[in-house]
Amino acid sequence: MSSGRAKKKPTKSEPRSRAETSAETREALIRAGIELFAAEGLDAPSLDAICARAGKTRGAFYVHFADRDAFLAAVMERVGLPFLDVVLGSDDTPPALMTVVQRFLVAVASGEYPLTAKEGVRPHQLLDACARSEPVRARYVALIDSSIARLAAIVARGQDEKTLRDDVRPEDAAAILLAAVVGAQTLMELRVSVDLGPAAAAMLTMLRRHPGPQE
Repeated sequence: MSSGRAKKKPTKSEPRSRAETSAETREALIRAGIELFAAEGLDAPSLDAICARAGKTRGAFYVHFADRDAFLAAVMERVGLPFLDVVLGSDDTPPALMTVVQRFLVAVASGEYPLTAKEGVRPHQLLDACARSEPVRARYVALIDSSIARLAAIVARGQDEKTLRDDVRPEDAAAILLAAVVGAQTLMELRVSVDLGPAAAAMLTMLRRHPGPQE
């Protein structure tokens, strides 16, 4: 006996829009670049290898990126911004400086920090790319500027909470902290023996506020 309900005919999936297809292609290329750069460094992967890994053509690549430098800048942004969010937290509720340092040390130890992993991008490769390309340099400087601004807010919070010394401008302390990170990654590439844990603890000690006798 019929239930009286008409069977619903299967509908064909709607064709994807050109914008959706374009976004998928760009995403596939960036994802391929992230994977190959992480495995082989910045210089080894060719555009053909990147396109092949993404399953796209060179023509599709040049629809989205003017050249390899523009592509590298896009990859740097995709990798750098999420990493900064993980380590530095949100702008609305910045974490304590101690928490930031601990997150950074964990990222280095686990290989999640892009410039200190055993394989992949080396610091000198990134600096060479910056020297060759203004778009790449500008993207790297923008990430550094963002890091300093966000670190300055974290230092200012510590000063307001009286956990960090207040005789140093937050922007200056943030610049020193960023310089220490860049220096540390250089030392690691040179295979200089350095224990980041005690070094980070020493940096925090220098910034920590020590209450006076009347407090």
